[in-house]
Amino acid sequence: MKTVVHRPLTSPRRLAGLLFAVLLLLVGPWATPSAHAAIPVTPYTSLTNQFQNYGNTSGQWSGGDGSESLKLSDGRVLWFFSDTYYGTVDTSGHRRPFQSYFLHNSMVVQNGSSMSTVVGPANANGQRTQLVNAAASGEWLWGADQMQVGGTVYKFYQRIQQAGSGGFGFQVNGVELVAMPVASITDPTTYTKVSIPSPYDCVPGTHCTLWGTALVSDANYTYIYGTEYEKVGGTLNKWLHLARVPKGNFSATWNYWTGGGWSTSASASTRMMNGVAEAFSVTYVGGRYVLLTQGLTGGLAGNMEAYFSSTPTGFTGGNKTVLYMTPETTTDWGNWTYGYRIVPYLTSGNTIVVSYNVNSQYVDSACAEQSNWQANVYRPRFAQMTLPTSAQGGAYIAPTKPPIGGDWTMSPAAYCTDNTVAAPAPKNLTFTAQAGARLKATWTAPTPGAWSYVGHWRDATAGGAWSDLVWFTPDATEWTATGLVPNHTYELQIYSSAWSGAKSAWTSVVSATAYLSTPTGVQASRFDSGTCRVTWNDSQPDVYWQVYEHDVATGGDRNFGPFSSKVAAVGLLTPSHAYQYRIAAINAYGSSSLSTTATCAAF
Repeated sequence: MKTVVHRPLTSPRRLAGLLFAVLLLLVGPWATPSAHAAIPVTPYTSLTNQFQNYGNTSGQWSGGDGSESLKLSDGRVLWFFSDTYYGTVDTSGHRRPFQSYFLHNSMVVQNGSSMSTVVGPANANGQRTQLVNAAASGEWLWGADQMQVGGTVYKFYQRIQQAGSGGFGFQVNGVELVAMPVASITDPTTYTKVSIPSPYDCVPGTHCTLWGTALVSDANYTYIYGTEYEKVGGTLNKWLHLARVPKGNFSATWNYWTGGGWSTSASASTRMMNGVAEAFSVTYVGGRYVLLTQGLTGGLAGNMEAYFSSTPTGFTGGNKTVLYMTPETTTDWGNWTYGYRIVPYLTSGNTIVVSYNVNSQYVDSACAEQSNWQANVYRPRFAQMTLPTSAQGGAYIAPTKPPIGGDWTMSPAAYCTDNTVAAPAPKNLTFTAQAGARLKATWTAPTPGAWSYVGHWRDATAGGAWSDLVWFTPDATEWTATGLVPNHTYELQIYSSAWSGAKSAWTSVVSATAYLSTPTGVQASRFDSGTCRVTWNDSQPDVYWQVYEHDVATGGDRNFGPFSSKVAAVGLLTPSHAYQYRIAAINAYGSSSLSTTATCAAF
């Protein structure tokens, strides 16, 4: 059995979410919650449910954030995701810490009611890699906007780097542009990088512009919107910038909006407005340009806000409309939402469909983050609404959903952040022999918490080496070993493991001896002069049966099998001879003792 190394998911899964959280908290001060009559919003449940069902059943993509959509000319829809869970989800809707792992970007292709996952090839450990890797070592890529130009999809990605205790915590370093051929869109080995201008005067940890956050085209130009991060003391500003190129030609000379015209100098790019998120969309909707973003007011924000303009250059921050506070956001910000973007192919007139992402800060006492454990949390949601025909203004809308409570908390036990602290050990470990050469282990879980368990076992009779075991279910309190060698004694011990990597001490070694039960109720009757029908009873699993025959007259013996059902028709008998039959249960490694004898009389 392959040794499995426990690599906790706690830190990586929270990268995107915690970056957004840190950046939003730096904006401050928080506004005082006030009432606001938001526009009517309807959950777009068909698409939300499609992703929920796919995440539960695909065995591949099981969740992600940064959802961005593009409908191709052939009718397929590309869904790009940033941080992504890859792996199986059990029938209870839970991710497993040893069966689910983490990628920084991925893609799901929707073709009507069907979906498929596209990621990179497997690495040396057999795990799939992310869709696109950063050019620089130590960086990863989160998705921005994209568009199809002829037979190519051009996709912007934001370059991100871990910054330790300095800067933003997670440092923004600029962008990359990736060309993806439509004909081979499901084969990442055919993607290429496109050379584009570097961010002007980018000083990571101080300020840097992420171009390609949103794209929109008119008849002549493609407009490239960017978000400039600027940290001043304890406040983080997020400025909107704009560039343009001839329609679809990102390799052409970029021109930058100066506030009154266009310049080829990136240093002339003006700050159009403050208050855009790191993920927003600009779409031509109902005869005007609409910028949809996450508001930066209040806690981890959460308000969905729109700005309107008659031209691509007209966003000034003075025509805001507060649209919506997402229903998933809790009053303690344990659950919160972000990454609001219009889904263009589902937009008609002023009626839009918006995608957004749900994240969680809740961690239980076993260091299981809610998004790790409950797979339905970390997946996109969709809502439909009709935009007002003019800016409506509006005050901040506070969340109303109460905290989850129960075992989920934002103050986890100390060992969640220190894997050198021992976790509590499982109790009452037993190992019990069952029919069918099975051994069942049971134990009592430490409480409270949803624990994973690691162990090893061996065939002590054969003097075998220890083999590693991992129980993939944090709620598991039992395990059954099958297909064992009858009459061999096996040993087992386990320990509990938190998602942080904290481990308990080993339990004491327990042992049990495997066995196969002996079949009962054997009966034999003459079917005709040359055939006898033999039946028996046996309810144990994982076995076949061997039939042993003894010719009473001659003393000759034969055996038949294996049989998969509990009946055998034995032929080529001598009419004047009586025959005796006994049955044994067998598996690949041995057999039970022989049953009592049943006699088939002479015919």
